[in-house]
Order: sequence, then C-alpha cells, then structure tokens
Amino acid sequence: MNLEDKVKNLPDKPGCYIYYNKDKKVIYVGKAKNLNKRVGSYFNRVHNIKTTRLVREIFDLDYFVVKNEMEALILEENLIKKYRPRFNILLNDDKAYPYITITNEKDPQYKYVRKYNKKSLRSYGPFPLGSNAREIMTILERIYPLRRCKGNLGKPCIYFHIDQCSGACFKEVDQSFYKNNISQVDKFFKGNVKEVEQTLINKMQIASNNLQFEEAQRIKETIKSLKIITFDQNVELNSQKDTDVFNYHISNENIALVGLFFRGGKLIFKDEHIQEYFEQDEEAMLFNYIDAIYTKNNIPHKIIVPKFSNDILINDQLKTVITKPINKEEIGLIELAYKNAEELNRKSLIKSLSAQTNKSVVLKELQTLIDLNVYPNHIEMFDISNIGNEFVTGSCVVYKNGVPSRNDFRKYNIEIEDASDYHRVKNMIYRRFQKALVERREMPDLIIMDGGIIQINAAKEQLNLLGLEELNVIGLVKDDHHKTDHLIDLDGKVVNIKSNRNLYNFLSGIQIRVDEYAKSGFRKKQNKKFLETGLEKVTGLGDKKIQNLYKKFDSLENIKNASFEELNSVIKNTNTTNNLIEYLKK
Repeated sequence: MNLEDKVKNLPDKPGCYIYYNKDKKVIYVGKAKNLNKRVGSYFNRVHNIKTTRLVREIFDLDYFVVKNEMEALILEENLIKKYRPRFNILLNDDKAYPYITITNEKDPQYKYVRKYNKKSLRSYGPFPLGSNAREIMTILERIYPLRRCKGNLGKPCIYFHIDQCSGACFKEVDQSFYKNNISQVDKFFKGNVKEVEQTLINKMQIASNNLQFEEAQRIKETIKSLKIITFDQNVELNSQKDTDVFNYHISNENIALVGLFFRGGKLIFKDEHIQEYFEQDEEAMLFNYIDAIYTKNNIPHKIIVPKFSNDILINDQLKTVITKPINKEEIGLIELAYKNAEELNRKSLIKSLSAQTNKSVVLKELQTLIDLNVYPNHIEMFDISNIGNEFVTGSCVVYKNGVPSRNDFRKYNIEIEDASDYHRVKNMIYRRFQKALVERREMPDLIIMDGGIIQINAAKEQLNLLGLEELNVIGLVKDDHHKTDHLIDLDGKVVNIKSNRNLYNFLSGIQIRVDEYAKSGFRKKQNKKFLETGLEKVTGLGDKKIQNLYKKFDSLENIKNASFEELNSVIKNTNTTNNLIEYLKK
C-alpha cells in the first residue's frame, strides 16, 4: 500500500506509530488513543491549514496496536529511546532531580538522592541541579538529628558525641524522638525556618562563650548558607500544596518549554528545554516534555497547563492532577510560565546569532566539504587503543545533531591473533554493524575512522561484506604530535581542514573523545591485570572477599602469614578458608 492507503486503513485502536523519511530513517514516534484519528489528523492538516515540515518528510509509516493506553505510553518511551527521532522532544539529561529523603525504617536517616523514591517515609524536593540541597541536609542533620551511622555498633558513634545521631548505634531509640524531629523538618520545608535559624544562633553563642571559636565560626557559616537557601520569594502561592506549572512559547523556528515548581507555596526552581519546532502539535510536545520529567520525579498535588484536550494520551497518575487554569491566581501562574518560555526563546536567539560554532552550520559545512549525499545528523567515529599487543580496545563514539549521544558509546575487547590495525578495525566494524543489522538499528549518515586509508579500507571491506556499501566512510588523520591534521574524504583525497576553525574544532573534539574513550577501556583492563593476585583461583573466593582480605592484611605476604581464625574472620566460610590456606601452601 502507498502512504495514503496506509493512513486510511489504520485501526481505531490505541497504539504507537512511526514515521520514516525517504532514507528509511525514523523521524518521529507518537502514541494515540485512536491510531486512525490521530495519524489522519497530520495529513488532514496538510490540506486544511498548512504543510508542516514534519509531514513533508514522511515517506512511510509503521504502527503497533496495543491493549490499552498505558501500554502505548510505555512503548512510545522505549521507541524514542531506541531511535532518538529528530522531530521528537529529546531531553539532554534524564531529568532526575535531587531530593532529600527520610528513609522508612525503624531508625530512619536522611538521604540525598537523585531519583524520587516512593518507598521513603518523607521526600522533600525536587531541588534544582547545582542547588544547596546537600547543605540543607547538613543543617537538618545538625539541628534535627536522626540515625547517621549504620546502627547497632555496640558503642556510640562519632556523630552521637557531637549531637548529630539519635544513638541508634548503641541503644534503643524512643520513636517519639524521631516523630518530633521529623515533624520539625516538615515545618522547615513548609517555610518555618526561623526556629532553625534561632537554634543555630543559640548554639553559636554557646560555642563562643565556651571559647570554641572554630565551632562558632562553623555555625556562623551554616547560618549564612541557610539565609542563601531560604531567601524571600517574590512569587508565592496561597496554597501550600506542591504545584507545578508548564507553558511554552514558539518563535524563530524554536519551541521553548518551561516548568515552574512550587513547594510550600514558594517557587523553588524552573526547568527549561528548547528545540526546533516543525509546526507540530505543540500540545502533544508539551505533554511529552511533562511525561519525561515525571518518569523519574515525584508527581505533585497539581499540574497546571494552558490547555488540555481529551485526545491527548497521558498516564493515569498525571491525568488525576493535570488541570487548566481555573482561578485568577492560576491564570497568573500560566502567564508567568509563558513569559519565562518567551525569555528562553529570546536568549536562545541571541546565543545562536552570536555563536560562531553553531552545530548545524558546522555539519552543513562538513557535508559540503566532502560532498556528502545526506546531512550528517548521525556520526559514528571509531578508534583502536592498546599498549604493544596487549589490552587492545576498540571504541565507538556517536554524535547526533552535532552533540555526543553518550548512551550509544561502545567499547570492544579485541582478542585476535593478527596484531595489525587493519585486522583489528575489521573485527570491530564487523561486530558493530552486524549487530546493528540484527537489531535493526538506525545506520549512521557518516562513519569517521581515526586514521588514514588503511583504516578506511578495512572498514569498507567489512561494510561491503555486510551489504552496507552505501554507508559513507572518511578518515581523520593526526600529525606527528598526535593532533588532528587533515581528513581523507569519500574519494580518498586529502582535505585540509585547518583553515576552517569551527569545523576543525568540531572534528578535533570528536577525535579527542574517541581516543580518550578507547584509552579508558585499555587502562581498565591494564589495572585489572596489575591487580590479579591468583587468589581469584581459590574456590569460593570472589572479588569482594579478596578485596576485604587486602583491606585487613595489606599484602599477599601478610595473608600468607595470617592464622586460620584471622582469615576466617574475613571470609566467614570454613571450606573457603581451608581452600585459601591450601592454595597459599602451594
């Protein structure tokens, strides 16, 4: 069937759809309550309103029917992670923000975590990245102590002696102690910081009176940190309930998305994301952004968005808390989020105009320079690193849209008899792309080999063997000082790149990264080799036990001279200890 017939014959069922361009690359992944209605809306819009850049690139489509909306949400997330389509919302990080939690244990303790944990007794946050969240936790540990040690030590820990541990290290702690302190922490995060500040001032005065000037100075610095953390906000909510507000702004071919996070009635931070806009469904883009944030973060009591259509597919948890602005205060918050998104677009425009190393410009220059038949959105570079003929490691770094795609980086242990770079490259390239074919992964627009014609020919030989002769391969050559010098183009000709500073810096950056990534692989192998003692040959003795033995006895000689009882106190298994002693005798 042609594309039009495929669209007309889509089922009226929930599922996910995939759009391909003429090069059979995935350019967009979407989810729908009704595949026929949702996908059809893209193509109806072409005739009724305007042709979108997304629709102009659609050459083919595929789809998956699922049982329900939740399965569609999960499948979409997995497909986006797999294909990283350029028209989808692709966040640069996993959006896992810091939280301060109190563990749900008999003797609870504070924890600083980077992912919301539903099992915690209390969770406070999220806090912005680079914030003073750790400093906040330090203050709470000093003012409202919980358990700070491992517990059950049989004696007071060092923190107990300085009033920063409940005493669970050596005694049974009354639960009312924890209950009272946790209650005070709750009040603190609701904005009642004066009590904490006054407590610190009193402690500072006592330390000063006792001539403990260093302690007094430390407390003074803590008070200063507290003031930085709890400065007065101009933006406040009447409600104390956790509330997040989202909006977007479209300008200069970009869409800017902003989230404002209110905790305890105060605006604690905002999240921002900006990317190219292709006249897509902006509401769907906003909800994809929201989905990505709450995959790893606590869902608040309320999420306010500018509009909310019934055909937008979101998970059930979010559905219960998402609302359009209802009262004057909520309308004001939506306007505030819009102004922040507008400002983000304005700053982005200024930055893009002034930046001389704009990635898209550099990639287009590379495409023109080597007469590449496609825009090099997806680049893979390969290198081999080793010492002599030992610890041989191949590496592959991947760039998409001109930036590193670290989740796609790979290392390859190369253990073959032939010691030439030619054969090592062949081994790595075959393994990389044979697996890519099996997994039906997207192929790169451009392959860069660290090296010259030898490495290029080795790569092409294996690609031809796999039926991938259409893939583009060039080489990046270093000079005698191990610095990027020139490239070998698609026709095997030497091309000078030093005259184009932006392109040179871009390619040199990739070459440095692939080199360091390869070296990190062989260094790891090298270190492991140096640490081998032979003890791993002892039946029942694993890496952890070997590590513990060295922690206690420092050297192999001391382990040999230790008694059965001393060894067994670490190993805690009679048979394994006997195996070790027999091995050491030999």
